[in-house]
Amino acid sequence: MKTYSMLNDLAFQWIFNQPGHEKILRSLLNALLHLEGADRIVEIHYLNPFNPARFVDSRKSVVDIKVRDEKSNWYEVEAQVWQRKGYIQRTAFYVAALYAAQAKKGEEFSELTPAISISILGFNLFKESTRVQEIFDFRNTDNSLTLPPTMSLHYIDLTRFNRKKPHELQSPFEKWLHLMKFSKAYARMKVDLTKVFPDEEEMAMALTEHTKLHADEAMRIRMEDRERARIDEILLRSTYTKEGATQKAKEIARALKSEGMSDEFIMKTTGLSPEELKNCLKTG
Repeated sequence: MKTYSMLNDLAFQWIFNQPGHEKILRSLLNALLHLEGADRIVEIHYLNPFNPARFVDSRKSVVDIKVRDEKSNWYEVEAQVWQRKGYIQRTAFYVAALYAAQAKKGEEFSELTPAISISILGFNLFKESTRVQEIFDFRNTDNSLTLPPTMSLHYIDLTRFNRKKPHELQSPFEKWLHLMKFSKAYARMKVDLTKVFPDEEEMAMALTEHTKLHADEAMRIRMEDRERARIDEILLRSTYTKEGATQKAKEIARALKSEGMSDEFIMKTTGLSPEELKNCLKTG
């Protein structure tokens, strides 16, 4: 049975964006934002909870999660497995919209609270960076002054994450990234995460929900349909490039690989040889 990553948009919504799953998302947010002690998020409220009906039409489906915490900070969280044109501009637009949505007529602007965008990526967005996480805030050009918290953008690149520490020395950030990056393998092996991460209740809950999703036939069909639609989109998008046929094939190969397609399927689709595919993925 084929398994899907937690980064699959439907899986991500199922696991982290349902009423009753607040504990899972809260743990993830605290880890990704490196919050500890009194700074930790204690309570969250979903603003656009998961609705399977929204995934019937892939063009209209909601792929992000919006929540507010007990301090009235607003968060937008999404997972993306392959890069879309204008992704940075898109995330900047949405976090600005989230910040502006708080404003009510007659209220002081000083009452606005921070809006934070978090993108968990299965692709390399910043080629010049060597970090797993890049954070952007408002500050002056020489970094000597930083504005009070208004909007911030977090980009987390799972392709750069490489677990080097033993489990007991890993931070919550590293543990969550490990689970999300290798979630397909965990689902395929049907491991008991309570034994892999014995002290991580929320991570065990996330894997349990991931397993439930794969056992739900209707949800599996929807994931398969959305994957098929994304492959069609990749192939259609590639026909509008001005690059040569080989370069086009490499672009398609990288996109299909980011979707979890097998090397055999990619070679059959693109016509690349095993050596060409290997070199393409290595330099991508």
